[in-house]
Amino acid sequence: MKNNIKMVLAAGLLVCSQNIFAQQNVGIMTDQPMEKLHVSGKSSVIDDNIGTTGVPLISPTIRIDGLNMTNNPTIFSTDTTAPLYVDSNGDTSVKKGLETFGTYTQPGGDAITTPTSQNVTASSPAGYQVTATLLSASFTLQQRSVVYISSTLSADIQSTAGGNLVDGKTRAIVAILTFTTAPATSGIDTTQTYMSDGTTFANMPSTLINGSFKFNPCSELVLPAGTYTVTLRGAGICSSNTGDNFKVIWGAGTGDKLNVLAKPL
Repeated sequence: MKNNIKMVLAAGLLVCSQNIFAQQNVGIMTDQPMEKLHVSGKSSVIDDNIGTTGVPLISPTIRIDGLNMTNNPTIFSTDTTAPLYVDSNGDTSVKKGLETFGTYTQPGGDAITTPTSQNVTASSPAGYQVTATLLSASFTLQQRSVVYISSTLSADIQSTAGGNLVDGKTRAIVAILTFTTAPATSGIDTTQTYMSDGTTFANMPSTLINGSFKFNPCSELVLPAGTYTVTLRGAGICSSNTGDNFKVIWGAGTGDKLNVLAKPL
């Protein structure tokens, strides 16, 4: 009798195991798994949002202790939510990623220690005359990232003799950001100005142009992995009359900078 019971149990286990292996899907809280691993059950919405985004945090239905804050203290703080990554081998992990600084000038610092003098002369047809590179930043992204570019460029306006302008003529100056290196997948045209900030001005004898302008061409953009170089230059334009020539001293003021920060997505 005992042998018969053992045979029946063995047969039942064999049938059950055959069904499991034939199905090849594993279900948790479901007896009809639709994938290799199917976790069923509802997630709850936590009232608190993710940081200041206004996006509600959905409570997860899967917990992997190897990825928690205890095992990854350099990535997490008590209020951190990190993305889940998977590599080409299928291994999962959480990564803060590398925050990349192309350059960084401390508050109160000045990245241009030697000003550049530019004589803007009459030309026909009139067009912007551009300096050589005043500041440059190169950076390499290991993954798709949001890139913040912040720059400040000061400019002193003078007559060609180095004095105040008192002729009442109209002129223009501009600070220019240009990518000189970028992967083709970025969509950036390295032959064109990417971002600029400038002004036109007209002076009168009773209101002399004296002191510094400050320009702040800045940008925020999402870029794919690759190597990039961005440059900061100055440019000026006047009419085709030789009497309208003037001088710009780029970087003569304080706080000049070209800061680049990349945060992985």
